[in-house]
This record gives sequence, structure tokens and C-alpha cells, in this order.
Amino acid sequence: MLFKPTVVQLWGVDRQLYTLTEETSTGAAVMLRPGAKGLDAPTWNVMTDEYPAIDGGFVRFARAGIRELFLPLIITGTTRPEMMALKRRFINSLNPAKGLVTLQTTEYTIPDNLGDAATLDDMIAEPPRAIECFYAGGMEGGEGSENGVHWASYGLILRCPVPYFSGLSRIRASFQVYDQLRAFMADAPAADPFVSVDGTTPGMGLQLSTNPIWADEISLFNPGDIGAQPRWEVRGPFNSRLRLMLLDEEGATLKELRFAEAFPVLTSEVLVIETVKGAQSIRLYPEVSPSGNYSPTAGKSVYWAFDTTSSLWAIEPGTNQVALAIDKPPGMNPTQEAAWLAANSPRAYVSYLPAYLGI
Repeated sequence: MLFKPTVVQLWGVDRQLYTLTEETSTGAAVMLRPGAKGLDAPTWNVMTDEYPAIDGGFVRFARAGIRELFLPLIITGTTRPEMMALKRRFINSLNPAKGLVTLQTTEYTIPDNLGDAATLDDMIAEPPRAIECFYAGGMEGGEGSENGVHWASYGLILRCPVPYFSGLSRIRASFQVYDQLRAFMADAPAADPFVSVDGTTPGMGLQLSTNPIWADEISLFNPGDIGAQPRWEVRGPFNSRLRLMLLDEEGATLKELRFAEAFPVLTSEVLVIETVKGAQSIRLYPEVSPSGNYSPTAGKSVYWAFDTTSSLWAIEPGTNQVALAIDKPPGMNPTQEAAWLAANSPRAYVSYLPAYLGI
């Protein structure tokens, strides 16, 4: 069976990178041996209650606990000083007093169109997945030497506060649509993907579009296994109550994030709604951040305007239809409506990090 091993890498607290599955190293190396545990499904705590007078019971809720990883490692060197230098550097990279380490994995897959004809060279890397951990123990093993190779063997234990693996970069989208005019290359087949998926089949290539049009409803795709908590950025101007909605296939509202009170957001300002559990915030910043990240201590909090009977909902796995709406006063004449629209033209962006149950 065609198979390419998983690549496992560890970023230390000092940002040193260790590729634990590197098989071509000729010098000192940290290598992962068979027997790793904890890389697949997390441990679940399922709370149940028994019925008092009938058979069975019911589930109250389920939650994933702190994930524990066990990584059997061996540190090798052609001389003992070489092995010791790497061991000391590796131990320093694990120091939990300095922060969290990041374990990163990369799997390989066969393109669907190749099937049984694929070779190892045809296999392509999937997007890497990563999880943050802290060192909990295991670097107390013994050492030895054999056939001119000096080694130290360990059973590294890491614990992960967030039990899910995640993508390395956030998925970003805006409430914009692009109406395609024509393909840049006249003979590019419209049904093909944008680029070749395997380097052999054609892609439709570059296309020309109209300028983006701001929309009230867009479709978002979450490739993860669980709901992803989004970060919403809504740029001014607007001065009306805002609603962000998750819709079903018929367009009915399933979940709603809404504000109970209106407040002004100027053209230069941005309202940032962070929905990640444990770090939820709603803050107004005087300008847009070029990096896309916002300090939780900057700007000013407008959480007071949030309607607590609504929810900071998640983007579920698969395709999600989402909509943005602002309350419009009734009974306006055309002149008043034009003025209101000019003063209430928000531009919305969303970003989220997909999460996975395992590698």
C-alpha cells in the first residue's frame, strides 16, 4: 500500500525547530520512535444522569479535556559531547516557564485523479496542523552508546490546554462578491479549478472580474471537525444596531449575534468582535490593524451594547450561510433613505481558525 510517513515537528519556546521524523540526518538529531500516543481523538468528559424510576439515563453535556501527548524520543550524536549539546538545547526549548511549545504535523495524500497509478513522488502535502502544549515530564531517561552512536532515550509528556489541532493560518473572508466577466485566457475551460491540482491536469487560470460589490450575505466554509469561533471586523460608517446571523438552507435565522443598543462607528474606526471562548471581547478601535491582530487592552470596550440574549456563535464544519443586517428606521422618504444609507454603509470581514480532533 502506498504510504508516506507523517512529518512531525516541534517548535520550542525559543523558536528552535526540531523535525522529529527526519531520517536523513547524519549529525546529532532528535528522533521520534514508534509508540506515540495522544495524536488522534482527545479524551472526552461526558456528564450523565440516571433516571430515578426508569431504565437508563441521559447525557447532560460532553467536553474535551486537556490533551496529553506521549512522544518516545531518542537523541543521538556521533560523540557524547555532540549528543549532550543537543540534549541541553532541547531541554531548554521545552522550558514551560518560558511558554508553550508547538507540535506540528503534516500528512500526505494521493490526488483523486491518479488513484492506483500514483507513486510516492505524486503524493502531496496536506495543510499542516498544529497544537500548543507545555512540557509536563519525561526527560528523565537514561543514556548509552552502541556502534559509535551515543544516545539518550526519553518518553516526552506534553499537555495541551486547548485539546484540538488547528490550521496554521486563519481563513479570511469579506462580505464581498465578484462578478466574473471572462477568462483572461480565452481558451481556459470554465469548469476547471483555478490552478492544476496535480501539475498535470489544466487549471482555468487567471480571470477578470468586476470591482467587488459589498453584499449582505455570503457563504463560508469550515474544513475543520468542530465549530470555529470567528473574529468579526466591521468597519464604519454606521450608527444603527448590528446583527450577524447564521442562516439555514431556506434563509431562516438559526443563530444571531446582535446589539441591543446603537453606537457610532466612524469611517476610520473598526468594531472587532472576538468570539473565542475564554478571550471574548467586543472593542472599538480608532483604526484598522495592518497585521489583522488587535490588542485586547487597546481601543475601548463596547460590550455593554451587546444583547446578552443572543450568542457569539461558531462557524460550523462545512458550508455556512451568514448574513449581516443593520436596523433601518421605517417610514423614511427617498431623500432621508439616501442620507441614512450614506451614513450606514458598514464593511464586514471575518476570520477563523479551523480546528481538528486529531492529526
